[in-house]
Amino acid sequence: MVKVALTGGLGNQMFQYAFARNIAVKNETTLCLQTSYLQSKLPFKNLATQMRYELDIFNIHAQISHNFFQSKYAYPFAKIEHILKDLWNSNKLNEVSEGHFHFQPALLHTKDNCYIKGNFQSHKYFIEIEDIIRNDFSFKNKLRNENLAWQHQIENSNAVSIHFRRGDYITLKQNVNKFAQIPFSYYQNAIQHIAEKIENPVFFIFTDDVHWIKSNFTTEFPYYIVENNNTATTSYLDMQLMSMCKHNIICNSTFSWWAAWLNANKNKIVIAPNRWFTDDKINSNDIYPSEWIKL
Repeated sequence: MVKVALTGGLGNQMFQYAFARNIAVKNETTLCLQTSYLQSKLPFKNLATQMRYELDIFNIHAQISHNFFQSKYAYPFAKIEHILKDLWNSNKLNEVSEGHFHFQPALLHTKDNCYIKGNFQSHKYFIEIEDIIRNDFSFKNKLRNENLAWQHQIENSNAVSIHFRRGDYITLKQNVNKFAQIPFSYYQNAIQHIAEKIENPVFFIFTDDVHWIKSNFTTEFPYYIVENNNTATTSYLDMQLMSMCKHNIICNSTFSWWAAWLNANKNKIVIAPNRWFTDDKINSNDIYPSEWIKL
């Protein structure tokens, strides 16, 4: 069995799943998702980014290990349960840790009966089974109501998604210190680059800060702000819609990274910020597929 410790939000969980799925396929064994860390996080927005298991929106192939204590009101017990499970897995299985951010090819030779901990944020960790991952990350449910209307607009235009992530990137000190603040000029340059490459672009704006976008964003090209999916249980619908656009302008967020990667347009243009972290000593080169454009 390959067991992976899920951490972070949807984008992080997808990277962790994709790497672990590759290792499970290589070893012809089962994959188990350990969710105890997610269920043990503090349920307070001002102290930590709220986390929960989010891969149930996809057609994944894995066993899921849930905590006995899952209610936020049982947080102390969930924390203890996570610590005990983590210790047991680390002692009983071969623990595989990332070590550093950039791609480590040796990890692809991980053997069965392992416990995987890390982020593994590079397509190189699963490119060998790309078709399997795309199938696993197919969305279970078709879009409905207002999102179905957005889908029709996207499919009937030269649609380009633009993702602005603010939220916990500007409100939580640990994130402010970790992730580079993307200047507005990046988006302006990305829009201009796209406009020079394709005809009649229509931009669809996705963000967790609609008020800020309405007050600050403008462009000479037609654009729409998608603002109906800003809740914890519906935000994934933005990823689903972004993946349907023909081209993508992402920010330094694994959420929009995956939306762009899931985009099935063979001629897609994906533009990403050339600075992912505030710390330039972190080698983030491997997070970018070679065909993506860095600005």
